[in-house]
Amino acid sequence: MGVTWIEELIKQYSAETHTLECYRDSLDTSNTAGAEEADVVSGMLADMRYALTWMRRGRRPGSRRGAERTDVYRQRELLIKLAGAEMSNEEKLQMVDALLLLSDRERTCFLLYVAQGLLCQEISDKLGIASSTVYMYVTRAKDKLRAHISWLL
Repeated sequence: MGVTWIEELIKQYSAETHTLECYRDSLDTSNTAGAEEADVVSGMLADMRYALTWMRRGRRPGSRRGAERTDVYRQRELLIKLAGAEMSNEEKLQMVDALLLLSDRERTCFLLYVAQGLLCQEISDKLGIASSTVYMYVTRAKDKLRAHISWLL
């Protein structure tokens, strides 16, 4: 079976996104013209990433349904707890200790998932690793945090 038109479009957008990133990185941002050009290119990259996410997911980015919405509410409750509104000093220390137990990759994936509400695929795209690997890191992080802090998750 051949490549579908959407797969071809995703491939083209991905390649051009990489080309634009290389171009933006080559700009001399120490002068005004270079900085302005870098801002324009960054805006273009943001638009291309948004379109890529839409094409890959088959729906508008940020649009959540069913279980995803429920998960967002749980994440929001966790963030309120993490923000310190209800945390004692002892709980804050437990949280820091627990986060330090995580590997760098687990911590990064977990915080992107919880704090920024990104999906595993979005984190995968951002970090350049497989979404199944992101899922594994987030799951491991949650397990480690649960084991260390009973009130957390």
